[in-house]
Amino acid sequence: MLESYVTPLLMSYVNKYIKNLKPSDLQLSLWGGDVVLSKLDLKLDVLEQELKLPFTFLSGHIHELRIHVPWTKLGSEAVVITINTMECILKLRDGAQDDHESGSSSTSRSASDSSKAVAKPRRLQQAAPSDPDLPPGYVQSLIRRVVNNLNVVVNNLILKYVEDDIVLSVNITSAECYTVDDMWERAFMDIAAPELVLRKVINFADCTVCLDKRNASGKIEFYQDPLLYKCSFRTRLHFTYDNINSKIPSVIKIQTMVESLKLSLTDQQLPMFIRILQLIIALYYGEMGGNKEGEREEGSGQVRESGGSVPGMDVDMESQGPNVDIQPGSPEDMDQGWMSWAWSFVPAIVGEDDEFEEDPYQQREMGSISNRPHHHAHKDPIVSIGFYCTKASITFKLTETHSESSYYSPQKVKSREVLCMEQQGITIEVLMMGEPFFDCQIGFVGCRALCSKTIMGVRDFEENINRSEEDAVFFSCGDSLSSKGMTYLTNSLFDYRSPENNGVRAEFILEATSHKETYTEIAGMQRFGAFYMDYLYTMENSSGKGSQDFSVVGMEETVPVVKETSIKKLVVGPLDVRLHSSAVHRILKMITCAMDHEYEPYCKPQPETIEESHHSTNSEDISSLEEFIPTRLTCLTLLQVSVTVFMAEFNLLQALMPVIMGHKAAPGPVCAPLFQPVRPLPSVQFKVERVNVEHSVPMYAPELVSTISSLNQPSDNLLHHCYAHIYLKVFGFQAGLTCQNSSGGMLPLIPIIPSFSTALYGKQIQMPAYWSKRSSVPTTECIFELPHFTVQATRAQTLLLQVICQSWTHSTISGTPPTLSESLLNEVYRAPGVKPLGPSPTLEGSVQNLELKFCSRATVKCASGTLGAVKVCARTPGSGEGVKEKLVPLIQGPSDTKELHMSRWLNEIRKPESLLAPDLLAFSVLVPLQGDSCRNSGAVLLVSIQGIAINMDPVFCTWLLYQPYRGGSRQKNHPGPASMAKRREDEMSVGSTPLAKQPSNQASDYASSPVKSKTVTESRPLSIPMKVMPDTTPGETQTSSEERMKELIAHVWDAVKRLTLQLELQSCCMFLPNDSLPSPSTIISGDIPGTVRSWYHNQASMPGTLVICLPQISVLSAGHKYMEPLQELPFVVNKPILEEGDAFPWTISLSQFSVYTLLGQQRSLSLLEPMGCTSTLAVTSHKPQTCSEGRHSFVVCLHVDLQPVHIKCSNPQVQLLYELLLSWSSTWARLQKHGILRQTSNIPEPPAGAAPSSPVRSSAGTALPDTSTCSPSADFGSPTEGDSVPTADNSPFADTVTLEQKTSNIGGTSGKVSLWMQWMLPKVTVKLFAPDPTAKKTEICVISELEDLSASVDVQDVYTKIKCKVGSFNIDHYIRRPGHDWHSGHYEGLILQCKETAVYGGWCSELRQLWRSGALLH
Repeated sequence: MLESYVTPLLMSYVNKYIKNLKPSDLQLSLWGGDVVLSKLDLKLDVLEQELKLPFTFLSGHIHELRIHVPWTKLGSEAVVITINTMECILKLRDGAQDDHESGSSSTSRSASDSSKAVAKPRRLQQAAPSDPDLPPGYVQSLIRRVVNNLNVVVNNLILKYVEDDIVLSVNITSAECYTVDDMWERAFMDIAAPELVLRKVINFADCTVCLDKRNASGKIEFYQDPLLYKCSFRTRLHFTYDNINSKIPSVIKIQTMVESLKLSLTDQQLPMFIRILQLIIALYYGEMGGNKEGEREEGSGQVRESGGSVPGMDVDMESQGPNVDIQPGSPEDMDQGWMSWAWSFVPAIVGEDDEFEEDPYQQREMGSISNRPHHHAHKDPIVSIGFYCTKASITFKLTETHSESSYYSPQKVKSREVLCMEQQGITIEVLMMGEPFFDCQIGFVGCRALCSKTIMGVRDFEENINRSEEDAVFFSCGDSLSSKGMTYLTNSLFDYRSPENNGVRAEFILEATSHKETYTEIAGMQRFGAFYMDYLYTMENSSGKGSQDFSVVGMEETVPVVKETSIKKLVVGPLDVRLHSSAVHRILKMITCAMDHEYEPYCKPQPETIEESHHSTNSEDISSLEEFIPTRLTCLTLLQVSVTVFMAEFNLLQALMPVIMGHKAAPGPVCAPLFQPVRPLPSVQFKVERVNVEHSVPMYAPELVSTISSLNQPSDNLLHHCYAHIYLKVFGFQAGLTCQNSSGGMLPLIPIIPSFSTALYGKQIQMPAYWSKRSSVPTTECIFELPHFTVQATRAQTLLLQVICQSWTHSTISGTPPTLSESLLNEVYRAPGVKPLGPSPTLEGSVQNLELKFCSRATVKCASGTLGAVKVCARTPGSGEGVKEKLVPLIQGPSDTKELHMSRWLNEIRKPESLLAPDLLAFSVLVPLQGDSCRNSGAVLLVSIQGIAINMDPVFCTWLLYQPYRGGSRQKNHPGPASMAKRREDEMSVGSTPLAKQPSNQASDYASSPVKSKTVTESRPLSIPMKVMPDTTPGETQTSSEERMKELIAHVWDAVKRLTLQLELQSCCMFLPNDSLPSPSTIISGDIPGTVRSWYHNQASMPGTLVICLPQISVLSAGHKYMEPLQELPFVVNKPILEEGDAFPWTISLSQFSVYTLLGQQRSLSLLEPMGCTSTLAVTSHKPQTCSEGRHSFVVCLHVDLQPVHIKCSNPQVQLLYELLLSWSSTWARLQKHGILRQTSNIPEPPAGAAPSSPVRSSAGTALPDTSTCSPSADFGSPTEGDSVPTADNSPFADTVTLEQKTSNIGGTSGKVSLWMQWMLPKVTVKLFAPDPTAKKTEICVISELEDLSASVDVQDVYTKIKCKVGSFNIDHYIRRPGHDWHSGHYEGLILQCKETAVYGGWCSELRQLWRSGALLH
């Protein structure tokens, strides 16, 4: 009878998972056609063994189980199994975090127990009675029809997972699986030719997922909003068979479709949700649970990868895991990780578990059920798994606890939405065929994020604000479904155009080369648009047959040499990110909520341990490694990225940043400001055309590194694969200013950084512990290349950038937005055709050919780099129509300055600047690492800097002194009490004048509040809000400065005591014109000497120019021979410095220092003739034994030999110097007046009548902070020789500090300091030229000469001695009349003579005659 075949089949499933079930009662009920079982308990141990996950079932119950068998219609009506209310509770297995350290012993027990458990149904099947009246073919066909049309219904499925304080529950109202026809309608079907296809549908209705927090007693005090509420989805299953007798389908497609997926996360659920994600990731990577050795990371279930073998190396198969020696026929033969775990459910889904669906009659006749290794009898099927979602959203909510009026009334939790992320057209597709091929593709058609409701008390997106949806969107990527269509469903079972829905057998690409050619970056973005990921893993044997069945390898057989590849490609489409105050505060709030937990990590990083290799490598192993080494390659591509950072409309970051940085949050509530949208709203925008990131890492790093590191001389190819490599390429990066107008649109971009490209390469050794004794192997290498980089901006644009930055960096207590100058905005975002009110030059700086290299080894770190050129110029727009803009070069490097120390270069032929000129900067640095074994040699610094030309043009002062136009500005109104408005205005204002509030068309609850405005004048610049610093006493300040001085001296000495130094600095020539020198059109752009030469020869009215040619500098340490400054990394010096102080003495040479003036009509007059000096610097140090604090004692010796100094000066030169001094002094005064160069104080102005809390005062008029260290009261003139600090009246250092006091202070705090300095100057000549007022066209020259000058300073602990000697001092005067040469004036030209022996001449008698006549008295 049929019952004898069908009953054991059904009983095997029921009895396997249900406790205390009597087979006799079940058989009697089944024979009646219906069976109803109530209050059943599940076999928890069997479920744990089947799932093979590190979870423990706390409980499992089935309230009611119904089985309906239509015995009379088995060939046309489905058998129905109904489960009503099934509930299971799981938790993480105790000690799961420790299981991954102790191997897979628990897995062995689980596998063996599972094998025994699954063997029971087989014995039950073999005991079934035989019926000779039924032919075997009929029974086999009937059982197949019954299994293929089995209908399973589950009502009210409840799954719960508990861990720590987390309670995750999943409730599915109903789930039904049934067979369908080719139109996916319910039907009774069978596998028939020619299609040989079976289709099934699983419908899930009302799926709800909850995530709550329980207290220590296990109770849930407040129920959170569900993560997912009543979501329905359907799954389609499509099986294709090769023939009608196939047991396992050749193609399996399982795809799920969700129309709408709405997730909700509260601030309390977010850390719990992240904890769940971390658990999933830990399970995926095998970082926990007892199945560590059998799990595999690449996702194909391959034994080799989990076993930790290197291709080409002999491997002990016993180390591959406990599942190698499983008996043939066991269903556990593919137990190798998460993918094999998923793969083990394929026969169950198909309905052919353990080949139990084979004909029992046929099995009994053959009698070979236990001897046939059935798991190798078939080819691996092609499995395609897909998940599709039309629309999905994730909403982030903040919760608040509210209490009722009564004290004993329960508290209620209310939530409000603050952030929402929406996705459209989500696709997840997996295609695999056994172990050789695995591919996963993920795509999004569109994605965007929006702000909603209130954040931190700021009502920025409430309903009464009436802000547009465009204002709420701060993240958008890709397209919409309306424009893209249904491309995300292409070739799926839900696509009517797919081959399966048109009766055609689908074709799959299962070859790596064809896959890469088909699924390209362009194809992925055409199908999706926002995001596309393609992860491909392939495995081929040495013969290139990727479809080989690797599971046929037995224990005694050799593991075949395979080639594994893993490639991940990620592409992000057009991306637009808008970071305004609302978005930034919401994102940071989410981060702070995510960090608000005390969960321990699932897997703590283990310290690296060096394991000795148990097998010796031979030449065959090395040759196989040379041929192929598996790697993982990840490629990320970003296309058309735009990031816009708006000025902060409110700033409450002081309440969020401490938590993110790991500090405690500030106590007390946050005072939320009253929000009103600021329009127009300035912003900084960054754009990138394309970003490519490639990252490669060896697939088996521990085994590969342990093998390669054991070789004496590994090849470059083997070493290359022992590194993790990263390539970063950025194309078309640009930045600029833009603005959001009152209508919400964005103005065109004003470029600040024009488009440029750059590249970065880096590599890092894997398993550094293996290479600690191999000092020749680099551990880290980096290369950075920047071909061209330019920054251009007007002063108004930099002021606006500063205001935008300050709106984010200067967080205020009340969070009120800063005020903004309307005229500044009008100047920056000037409408087309509107002329500027005044000249507004644009400053432009460019850097060319920058290349940096870094290399790190076990003992040293070294770096080198080159900088091709630096140019800075100013562009001044034309003053009228048809007038071209003027280009004024300011800085040029490299520039040929070798001949510029003399003015004769102006009359000689000068070669144009060559494109093959040497790099402006070339350097190499080598620093030994600290350690006992690394202190034998010192650091090395090689630097070479070519000549630089600087033009201190007045146009730079014009650019620097720009101030926004102050007329017609209005104060932006801040509603609230008058006192609050005044306080906010005094503390929070930024810029010059506030921005007028744009009229709003919407009704506001706060629009009628009174407001008191205040006009800001030029005499009172506005102040920047700052945080109050704690008071510091003068004693504490002095002590801290002494400590800092001691630390500074110690650090400097540690850096230079064994430093091999080579410094070459070519001359820097500075031109200071008293009027602008624009570059002529005939001169190469940016050539400063060429521009000066052109003006000198071609312009009669050339402005007076002072030329200062700074000296060439050369510094060499002791015993060092010249080396090329650019060295290949790593490098060594011929004579390294081994002991402290051996680097000294340093030889310092300066040459060709001169000053001259260029006047109109091709006149050049010298001020200082070229001169130089040679210096010797020696520093020694020793650490006395008696010094309690271990301070060093220093002896500093400096000897300077100066060349003769020749100074000339005339009236035109004095007038030029006076004009330049007056011009720059007025510029400096105006800069100080506007507060541009003033150091911004961190301490607010104290109230009236209160003593200042800091010796450094800050004016209330400080407007724009600057990094300059200039003192507010510093004079433009150079400080005198004895001055060491600015002597401002309000400075604590206003008292005169002598050199002896200073050195005594240093010696007292940082150890003893002995100083000896000596200068030698052969001759100083000063010539002063002037016209004779008594005679026309007659010139007078006064010459002052000092010879044999020497000076020395000796500073010891107990005395300071200064010596100065002048050999002779003479002052003479000469006269030149028209047509004559210079000759001595009256009294033989003698004015003053100071020598050891006086020389008298005829001038003495002449002087006596004048005295007697009384002429001298008149």
